[in-house]
Amino acid sequence: MINALNGKNTYRDFNAKMSITGIFRSPYQRRVFLLTWALIVAVAAVIIWAIYYFAPDNRGWNTLNSLLVSVVASAVFAVTSALYLSFFFVDTEHVEARARLMPQDIGGALRSIASEATDYKIYVRTGRHFRAEILPILAKNAVRRRRSVDLEVILLDVRDDSLCEKYATYRKTASFDRIVWDANYVRKEVMATFLDLVDASSDYRGFLNISLFLSDRLSSFRIEGSSQEIIVTREDPKDMAMRYPRSDSDHAAYITEFNWVKDSASPMDIRANSMSQSLEDAFCGMVGYDELKELADKSRGSRSPYAR
Repeated sequence: MINALNGKNTYRDFNAKMSITGIFRSPYQRRVFLLTWALIVAVAAVIIWAIYYFAPDNRGWNTLNSLLVSVVASAVFAVTSALYLSFFFVDTEHVEARARLMPQDIGGALRSIASEATDYKIYVRTGRHFRAEILPILAKNAVRRRRSVDLEVILLDVRDDSLCEKYATYRKTASFDRIVWDANYVRKEVMATFLDLVDASSDYRGFLNISLFLSDRLSSFRIEGSSQEIIVTREDPKDMAMRYPRSDSDHAAYITEFNWVKDSASPMDIRANSMSQSLEDAFCGMVGYDELKELADKSRGSRSPYAR
């Protein structure tokens, strides 16, 4: 299923044939088709009535009348067949199209899930978009609804230098943005997300139940969503995403995948008495800790790198 995310944007090929299922996949095209044939039937019926009422009974008019009657019969058959196919058959391509999200729709879909979620799971590398866009929505709605949200976050384990270098190299060669990716940038962004989570845990105590994990498992995919809907995206926001509602069997598969990653990750305690204590417990012994924390503080509050 995850390979479905590798699809590229396609453009219209004027030499390609349009299938019936392709036409009826679009609500707009369905309306145009039905209205056009309804108009043809109405006009043909009026002409038939006029011929019977006004024209003399001769061979030419009878031929035209028969032709119009056949047009009406064909139109009725076409409309009836279309309605029958729409109500009683499942178009697998249409089902897949509903599960695929265009790049422009990903942000809105994630915000929609966050605004309704009573739990939220996210498995990403640095969490730049999450801390800028999604975390504030989760906090705001938890307070507004007076209902706690269980939040599980898995980030890259930046205590592993080789892991940071490997991910930075990947992003440097494959990333769309203008960021100069290196290991220190990866560490800085992860720490910035860490700091925001610590703050949120303290500021919204009783509303956000946050569990943070650092994972040494690299992936070019992100798993994000709730127990009701999961969205799987790629590192580059120019790629399409896939959405899986709870009713889809793949939803459970991605929840299982998330849990497996979480089980092998290192849990971080962000409920310590102070932020400094939380940071020391998590990043103790890291070279350049003080400088990294200063850079991470500056990154907090920045816009999402995927803002459009």
